[in-house]
Amino acid sequence: MTAATYTEAETRRHLIDKALAQAGWEVTNPNHVGIEIPVDGFDAAAWQVLEQQLKILRDQGISYNVTLPSGISDYVLYRTNGEILAVVEAKRTSVDPRLAQTQAEFYTTELAKRQSFRPFVFLTNGRQIYFWDSQHAARRLVQGFFTLDDLENLLYLQQNRQPLTTLPINTAITNRGYQLETIKRICEAFEVEKRRKALIVMATGTGKTRTAMSLVDLFLRANQARRILFVADRDELVKQALVEGFAEHIPNEPCTRITTQNFDTTKRLYAATLQTLSNNFRRFSPGFFDLIIFDEVHRSIFNKWNEVLQYFDARMIGLTATPAGFIDRNTFLQFECYEEGKPTALYTYEKAIQEGYLVDNEIYVAQTKFQRKGIKGVDLSEEERNQLIEQGIDPDALDYSGTDLERTVSNKGTLRRQWQEIMDVCRKEESGQLPGKTIVFAMTQEHALRLAEAFNEMYPQFPALIDVITYKSNHKGMAIEKFKKQSMPRIAISVDMLETGVNVPEVVNLVFMRP
Repeated sequence: MTAATYTEAETRRHLIDKALAQAGWEVTNPNHVGIEIPVDGFDAAAWQVLEQQLKILRDQGISYNVTLPSGISDYVLYRTNGEILAVVEAKRTSVDPRLAQTQAEFYTTELAKRQSFRPFVFLTNGRQIYFWDSQHAARRLVQGFFTLDDLENLLYLQQNRQPLTTLPINTAITNRGYQLETIKRICEAFEVEKRRKALIVMATGTGKTRTAMSLVDLFLRANQARRILFVADRDELVKQALVEGFAEHIPNEPCTRITTQNFDTTKRLYAATLQTLSNNFRRFSPGFFDLIIFDEVHRSIFNKWNEVLQYFDARMIGLTATPAGFIDRNTFLQFECYEEGKPTALYTYEKAIQEGYLVDNEIYVAQTKFQRKGIKGVDLSEEERNQLIEQGIDPDALDYSGTDLERTVSNKGTLRRQWQEIMDVCRKEESGQLPGKTIVFAMTQEHALRLAEAFNEMYPQFPALIDVITYKSNHKGMAIEKFKKQSMPRIAISVDMLETGVNVPEVVNLVFMRP
């Protein structure tokens, strides 16, 4: 016998009981789980009349997908004081569990007359589980049953929540007009439109992290979230959320980072990389978090980590600086933005410049003659000609583009000319002697090291001016902090590391030394 042919009793025994046990519910303990519990107040006669009316309609070819209550709830999940937290309505695997919603609604209505709240509802056929908070949200598919602690938390939020739109925004965290407008728009999406996801698009440098922290503060004060997770795909973004986000703006709430080791599940604020979360997400129940904020959302996140993102039943906010016109359709849909190209809240780079919050960039096409026109053997120094000969390359037959040359031979002459040009045209610090904070983007780790070597040979009087910061660097986290907070180094050479999530307001030069 396969699961597809299970009876309802077999579905319960083989699938539903096990799923409840995974969430910590002891099905064999009548103090935890009640099975086939009669519901007081059930009027069988009234429902028999309705069944007769539906039969007449069916005989006329009009079908209604509805399952009428029998007066006995399949499962009830108890609080420690004996009150019923949730009703579980079970169907066999071949039946759509959503058909049980009518009878579940009847049961919870009757149960609410006997206690101070209306129980939550789970509808399941063992393969699918739907959760329904009939007081505040539509039925939705979830990845598993919620634990006792999850349901107690939801009940607390239900009984103590305040509308997000009625509470004042903490202007000590965010006080710019566009930030306040963004927060209001997100609150309206959740409170008025009853959405569970939202997407914020804000230009780099306009305060996405501050805006996110202001929303966290608002959710906490409104009792609409007690456990909040901040997720990013880069370690530096997670550190930034912990130090420059939670610790700075919400200092009175305990926070922790999720690691591969043991971590504290009693905190209210959490942060994790997607990579770490993917190894640990099943250590949490689907209902553990109330709000999850994703920093720098993009298509590759959903392609690679979709199982993790779909697992949690939490309201979600996505953050990105990618212009709306370059965001793929699936990202919009992931955050319930169904009008193409229109996020929940938008503040563009152009608008930020217009309103004076950002300064537009000046592009300088810094190409040496060798990069622009390529290079021939006659252009090389004797040292470089000898190096090619040692590699079995005829320098007189050489005819490379600048990019190909850099990949093929360590051309110090070219690197020196590039550095000379950079030092001539870059923005300087106040004295005009040293470059302002500068990030150089190299092609590879080897290219980055060659750049640093060439610079140090040219400027031995500045031994602390430059540093290479890549994923292969030792103590890269400390190196980034030093670059952010100290006067030296002034130039950081990076390979695919400092592109996103590094907040260094003092940076005035960006150098792209790669195609």
